[in-house]
Amino acid sequence: MRYSLEHKAWNHERILSVAARSFREHGGDTSGIGTVMNKVGLKKGGFYRHFKSKDDLFVEAVARALEETGRSMEEVARAAPEGQGMRAIVERYLSSGHANAPGSGCVRAALGPEMARKPVAVRRRIEMLLRAYRERLAPFMPGKTLEKRVENCGLLFSSMAGVLMMVRVMTNPQRREQTLIDARSMFLKCFADL
Repeated sequence: MRYSLEHKAWNHERILSVAARSFREHGGDTSGIGTVMNKVGLKKGGFYRHFKSKDDLFVEAVARALEETGRSMEEVARAAPEGQGMRAIVERYLSSGHANAPGSGCVRAALGPEMARKPVAVRRRIEMLLRAYRERLAPFMPGKTLEKRVENCGLLFSSMAGVLMMVRVMTNPQRREQTLIDARSMFLKCFADL
């Protein structure tokens, strides 16, 4: 049975949405094609009508996750009082809510080590996505030039992702929360002076 282009686009969107969440929750390697397709209600064989490979799905899922997180961070920054955008981003990023929701959170914190092990061609595509993300949030970062704000954004988010990864490892809720508080304080002090 042949499906309309609209139906194919709708299924593509569903696969991508499920993959973006599932990869962040369980890892891209753990969430196989069969798992993702099953969650969408499609057969595994239909996957290749939508994506050339699992790496293509992985890159598109990373792009989706960066879009979701970027939109969220931008909204938080724009809603903050004048000059407080970076503070709002740091507070939102290093919050318990974000730490407890990897499926809808930062893809770097959820998949950073896995992204680093991908083939060079995949990593290049992800690097371009990350650059666009940094440029999107650069207006809220400290720095006299756009390039410096982009650089600071990359440093800040890479560092915060590391904190978030480690907080997710911790089993003691009080220790988790204290680490988030300490990290927020440190990043705000370090980046406010730039």
